[in-house]
Amino acid sequence: MSSFGNQWRFIRHYLSMTNLSAELEKVVQKMKPLTPEQWDSLIRKFEKAMAVKILQDDKDVQKTNPIYAKNALISSTKTEKPMDIKDQKDTLEIEKSNTETDALTSVENNKIKTNGETKDSVEQMSMSSDIRDLSLDSLLQGLKLKKDLAFGKISEPSWKSVKPTVTKTSIHSRTAYVISAIVSAETSECLLKRTEHFIDHLKQYPEARDYAIKEGGVRALLRVQRRLKGNAAVTAVQINGVVNEALALMGYTGPTKGPGPNILSIDGGGIRGLIAIEILRELEKLTGKKVSELFDFIIGVSTGAIIAAVIGSNCGNLQTASDMYYNLSKKMFGSTTLIGGASRLVWTQSYYDTEAWEKMLQENLKECTLTGCNRHNTPKMALVSCVVNYGSRLSPFLFRTYETPFRVRSVFPGTSQAQIWQAVRASAAAPTYFSEYKLHGLVHQDGGIIVNNPTGVGIHEAKLLFGPDTLKSACVISLGTGKILGKHLEPYMNAKEKEAAGTSWKDKFNKILDSATDTEGVHLVLNDLLPPGSYYRFNPPIMEACAMDEVNPEKLNNLVRDTESYIRRNQHKFEQASAMLMRKRPLTKRAIDYIQYQSQILGVIQSN
Repeated sequence: MSSFGNQWRFIRHYLSMTNLSAELEKVVQKMKPLTPEQWDSLIRKFEKAMAVKILQDDKDVQKTNPIYAKNALISSTKTEKPMDIKDQKDTLEIEKSNTETDALTSVENNKIKTNGETKDSVEQMSMSSDIRDLSLDSLLQGLKLKKDLAFGKISEPSWKSVKPTVTKTSIHSRTAYVISAIVSAETSECLLKRTEHFIDHLKQYPEARDYAIKEGGVRALLRVQRRLKGNAAVTAVQINGVVNEALALMGYTGPTKGPGPNILSIDGGGIRGLIAIEILRELEKLTGKKVSELFDFIIGVSTGAIIAAVIGSNCGNLQTASDMYYNLSKKMFGSTTLIGGASRLVWTQSYYDTEAWEKMLQENLKECTLTGCNRHNTPKMALVSCVVNYGSRLSPFLFRTYETPFRVRSVFPGTSQAQIWQAVRASAAAPTYFSEYKLHGLVHQDGGIIVNNPTGVGIHEAKLLFGPDTLKSACVISLGTGKILGKHLEPYMNAKEKEAAGTSWKDKFNKILDSATDTEGVHLVLNDLLPPGSYYRFNPPIMEACAMDEVNPEKLNNLVRDTESYIRRNQHKFEQASAMLMRKRPLTKRAIDYIQYQSQILGVIQSN
C-alpha cells in the first residue's frame, strides 16, 4: 500500500472517531473571521493541524506494523534528496485528487517550516468526547463555503442572508421625499419620471399608501392634473395617465359621469360570452358611445372577465373580444383531439392546452398591468376568481385596477399587483377545461364556481369607491350568457314521472352544479332591493343547449340570432337602459364636486 493510501486510511479513521465541532466553534469564536483573509488563515491552521496529526499517526503505524517498518527502513537507507522519490509519487497522486487533499500534502512537504505554529493548532483541535462521523471533503469545503459548524446545512454569508430591514420611519421618509420631488419638478420629463418612481414606491411598499395620503400625495397629484388640463401635448397626456395610476393606487376616485355610478356586470358562461358582446353592441348603437365611455365600474367573471379586460384595458373593442372568442373556438376547442385532451386531463387536469391559452391572452392583452389601465382613462374594473387553497372554504378573489379609498377595506380579498392577462387567466381557469393558475402563493380557479353572477360583488365594490349614497341614483346593467328556454319549467312538467322513478346520481350532481353556478337567484334578490328603474338584467333565452366549449359554427350563429331576436322583443327595455346610462350629472352635485375638489387641492381634506 502506498504512503498516500495509508495516509488516507488514517484520515478516514481519524475523522470517523473525532468530533471537531466544539473545537472549531471555539476557534471561530476566538478569531471571529469576517474577511476572506481571516477565513483563509483559519482554514490554513486547520489544514496544518490535520497534517501534523496524520504524520503522527503514520509514525505510530510504522512502529507497530512490521511490514511498514521494513519498507520505511529500506527507504531511509537511500541517499537523501531535497524530496525523495516516494514523496514525489505521493505528490503526483495528490495532484490528481481533490483540492482539499492537495492542501494537506502541500502542508506536509513544508512541515518543518511550520512546526511551531502547527503544534499550537493541534492543541486547539484536540479530540472531543463526543463521537460523530465527518468527512474531510465536507469539513474543508464547509469552511471554504462558510457552512455552519454542524456541517449539515449551508448558511449563506451574512451579507446575503441578513437582508436590510426597511423600517417604518425609513418608508415614511422615502414617501415624503418622493412627494416633495414631484412638487418641485420643473420640466415635464422630470415630472413624468418622478411620478413613475412614486408608483414603483407604492407598489413596493403598499403600507406607504396611507402615509402618502396624509403627507399630501393626493393634493400634489391633483395640482399636477390641474396644471396640465387642456394641454394636448404627448408628454402631457402621458403625465396625466401616470398621475391617474398613482391616484388609483392611493384610492382616489373622481366624480361619476351621471348622477350615480354606471355599473356593468358580465356573467360567466364560456363561449356563450358572444351573447353579452351582442348586447353591448346594441347599447353602443343606441347611445353612440363606447362601452368604456358609458360605465364607471365594470366587473366580470370567467368569460365576462375576458370581455371586461378587453374593454377596461384599452387593448381593443367589442370586435376584438368577438374575434378572441371565435379564435378560441377554432384554434383551442376545435383543434383538440379526444386522445390528446384525455391525456392532458389525466396529467395536467386540463382537457385543453393551457399554455396555448395563456399565449393567446398575452398576445391580445399585451403586458398591461391592472393599475396601468388607469392611464387610458378607462372605468374601474374588477375580475373575479376563486381561491381554492385559502382556508377551508372557497373564497372569491378580486383582481382590481384600483385600491380602496382611505381607511376603507373590502370584505373580499384581492390584489392590484398583477398583469391583465394573469387576472383573466385566473378568472377563467374552468376546472377540467384549463389547469388551475398559481399566483403569489394562491391557487386560482374559475370564479364562476362560487360567483357566476358578480353583480352583487360589483355593487359592494362600487359602494366603497363612490360612497354609499351614490348607489341610490346608480344604474346597474347585468348581462347574462343565456338560459335554455323552458328549463325552469322542466321540474314541474315532469314532476309525476320524477317522483315515481326517483333521481339518479347524475341528476343529483347536475342539480348541485346548477345551483352552485346559478345566476338568476342573484337577479331576483337585486331586482327587489334596488330602486325601480335603476337595475336592468339582460339574459336572453336560447332555443338549444350550447356547451361552454362549443365549436359548431352553426350553433354559434344560432346564439347570435337568438340574442338579436331577444333585443328586438325588448327594444323598449334597451332604450330605457340607454337613457339611464346617458344621464347628465345634476348641477347641485357638480357644485358639490367642485367644492370637494378645491378642498382637496387646498389640503382641507386628505382624500375623497
